[in-house]
Amino acid sequence: RRALASSSFAAPTVGPLPSSVRSTSTSYAREMSTLCVLAAPSLLASKPLTDRLRAETPKEFDIVLGSEIEDFKDVIDGAKSRDEVSMLWWFAKKELVEGFMASASVGERVRWMHSGSAGVEHLLAVDAVKNHSAPLSNGKGAFSASLGEWGVFACMYFAKRVDVMRKAQSERRWIREHVGMIEGKRMCVVGYGDIGAHVASRAKAMGMHVDAVRRSPEKTSANDSSVERVVSFAEINDAVKDADYVVVALPATPETEKMINADVLRSMKPSSVLINVGRGSTVDEDALVDALRDKTIAGAALDVFAVEPLPSNHAFYGMENVLISFHCADLTADYHDLALDCFIENATNVVKGQPLTHVVDKALGY
Repeated sequence: RRALASSSFAAPTVGPLPSSVRSTSTSYAREMSTLCVLAAPSLLASKPLTDRLRAETPKEFDIVLGSEIEDFKDVIDGAKSRDEVSMLWWFAKKELVEGFMASASVGERVRWMHSGSAGVEHLLAVDAVKNHSAPLSNGKGAFSASLGEWGVFACMYFAKRVDVMRKAQSERRWIREHVGMIEGKRMCVVGYGDIGAHVASRAKAMGMHVDAVRRSPEKTSANDSSVERVVSFAEINDAVKDADYVVVALPATPETEKMINADVLRSMKPSSVLINVGRGSTVDEDALVDALRDKTIAGAALDVFAVEPLPSNHAFYGMENVLISFHCADLTADYHDLALDCFIENATNVVKGQPLTHVVDKALGY
């Protein structure tokens, strides 16, 4: 499987632990711990995935899977109501998370939470999760390779005028049209985390010049050869002005809400293209519709949206200069296996008393 970039975090002692595990607080699951898997019904119905989850999760975890609150009755007030609890969010509905965490009995016993996805805004929207002292890890890195490919593909889609070619093909017309190249073009990646870095490395390999905008430019490695310049969020307008392609790979946080606004779009070149592989909430979609209609920018490739599914009457559907990929850019055949890789890695770390990887800063939102 693909190697996952990791940031480590020593698993803390979270609240008063039982005496049996107090001396090894980073490895509480050495004693039996109940792992509650809050899952989407479709995943519960997938025998290969549930079999793998049971087979590869360390035996120190007693697994309880469910998609309804009734599935966790034993954990809340039954035979397992005294066990330490770990929670895996496996794409379950928000209401299940709220109901599960609302139990005082459960809340007091949760020692570790994990999100199957890299984005965690859905979990941090639940106060009982956001304010809980237990660490929350996520699937960071699991889907970065496919999103990195899609970011470069979107550049090529516009450069090679695929929409024009497909239209002529559907009309059975033979055409001869000039096409562009992405080699030598400039990309600006807004949000230079794991996904942004995967886009940048692939763009660099295709001969593009890459700049980046990130919250903390000082975190960029001196050995990072993918980017030529890295600046802070405060400098975003200047950073995008020379870019042929602006790739947004931001997480959904209060700070990034509509960061790509009318001012940023006006700072871009009329020939430039906006590409979003992060979260829909980071783009002011009304401003983007105006910019596309007014030819302030040339086009947009959008995988994510502020509201999903995108309403059928949304303007994006009817715009010829917009490519929509329906949040499918990372939906590879092994999507859920990649998510499990991250979880199993951390479950193993917990058992061995090793630091967790991909730990979320709940205050920052990623």
